[in-house]
Amino acid sequence: MAVAAPDEKVFRAHLASGSFLLGASSGRWRLVSVSWPYAVFGVRAADGVKYGLRFECCGYPRTPPTARPWDIARDAPLANNQWPKGRSRIPLAFNPGWKNGSCLYLPCDRQSIEGHANWYGEHPSLIWDPSVGIVHYLRIVHDLLNSGDYLGQAG
Repeated sequence: MAVAAPDEKVFRAHLASGSFLLGASSGRWRLVSVSWPYAVFGVRAADGVKYGLRFECCGYPRTPPTARPWDIARDAPLANNQWPKGRSRIPLAFNPGWKNGSCLYLPCDRQSIEGHANWYGEHPSLIWDPSVGIVHYLRIVHDLLNSGDYLGQAG
């Protein structure tokens, strides 16, 4: 049996934390799988749709993860016409045109924060917090999918 790398050990400790378990037990999110450095989660939206997210977590938690919408059943990227739709914030965050759909356009995402130094001052509560870890990213996505901006699944 292989010994887990330090980043994976911290990640798994965060999965055992009370804040992660509370979100999971209340149905806000669930862990689908971990095949390090990838982890797949389902996040429940206001209408009951569960959106998959596949995280790449190299260097966790010091390095923020990056996540893309994921089709859990097919174990593949979510088709663009299945991404969540909304009025303003949802189409910004869930934008399949941003980096070819490889990540969400959020300040907590490793790929999206690059080149957005202004976000540190404009959106401090959305910046990756390594002490909170994966729960921080999941909360942000859950809050978006359960906001008044959310209009359901595209397609």
